[in-house]
Amino acid sequence: MNPLFLSGFGVSLCVDRARLMVKDGHLMPDTTLSRHEIQPRHVPFDSIVIDSQTGQISIPAIKWLMRHGVPLFILDYNGTLLSSTLPREPVVGNLKKAQIEAHQDPEKRFYIARAIVEAKLERTRDLVEWFGSRYEIDQKSISRLGEEIRRFEGCRALKDLLLVEGRVAEVYWKIFQTLIPKKCGFISRMHETHQMNSTDPVNTLLNYGYAFLESRCRASINAVGLEPSIGFLHEIAQPKYPLVYDLQEPFRWIIDKTILSCIENDTFSKRDFFLTDNYVLRLLPSSIKKLLQEVRLPFNSRIEHKARNYCWDTIIRLKSTELARYILRKTSGLDFSRPTPDLFRPDTKDLRKEIMSLSVSQARKIGIKKNTLWYLKDRANQEKPFKIYAKIERKLDDILP
Repeated sequence: MNPLFLSGFGVSLCVDRARLMVKDGHLMPDTTLSRHEIQPRHVPFDSIVIDSQTGQISIPAIKWLMRHGVPLFILDYNGTLLSSTLPREPVVGNLKKAQIEAHQDPEKRFYIARAIVEAKLERTRDLVEWFGSRYEIDQKSISRLGEEIRRFEGCRALKDLLLVEGRVAEVYWKIFQTLIPKKCGFISRMHETHQMNSTDPVNTLLNYGYAFLESRCRASINAVGLEPSIGFLHEIAQPKYPLVYDLQEPFRWIIDKTILSCIENDTFSKRDFFLTDNYVLRLLPSSIKKLLQEVRLPFNSRIEHKARNYCWDTIIRLKSTELARYILRKTSGLDFSRPTPDLFRPDTKDLRKEIMSLSVSQARKIGIKKNTLWYLKDRANQEKPFKIYAKIERKLDDILP
């Protein structure tokens, strides 16, 4: 994942002597504009994301991007994905025909939707366990989450899957809300009138994060040749892209984990947001770029899958390909649950408690100096995440369970 982000007033994309001429927009009257001259066949980014109210894109520029396989995405005022221009998809009429037939086949549609929901529920369980390694989570909420996930085994129809998914999401967001400082004003992702209630910083960050995820899913589906308007879990509705939303579900954990880490590290402050006339909270263009850098890290992190190492951005593409192969009956099964993310954090609540209880004499016996112990206790006593050097970690392993 390596997008070029453009924002501000007066964004411009044009072509001059076969080169793509890119001009970033004005953020302030005295802003020094960022300019790029991209030579043909030497594109240093894989997509362009634009958050701008004014500017121009020439037809030659669009042709240039499409011929180089670079998708173009435009964000809406609230951080959601408004529009996209994608490279020409592969001409695979048999795949689209098979996709429609699979959608119309209740048994096959249920199988695909079940695989999607199963992966989402597994990632939800994994993420809550990761939360629990750092935070004290209400056991009643964990029990209820387990109960709702166990209902999945009894699902025999699409409506049952949707019911289980909705109930799990309700519990999950209640747990997530307990992890967020009250000063952020985050109540839930679920809302009586709207699920993207962009009136607090956390929901605003989630909106932008999910928009980045949606852009990667759209690009992957387009590259494979699937039809984005024909989904299996989400219903067909204008102007929706159900298959894009389907593919997002197993990977939403990437955004949730990233946003929580941003909140823990105070990556964003009040100065990163502004309120529009219709009371929608938005990120400043410079802050969107900062969030994009945070999101890039997990997307580009690598995981072992089928004896090879892939980044998660590539895994999304692979799952799109696997779906296409299943629809074409080239494979007999479908698994969105693998690979399993390696969720780990060094600053667990148990480690913090053990560090706080560590005496000077105990620390001296294992070779930890007094000033180092003071530093460890100071960090363990704070809410922010912290890391321990490998040398110190090995020493702590000698006395900590």
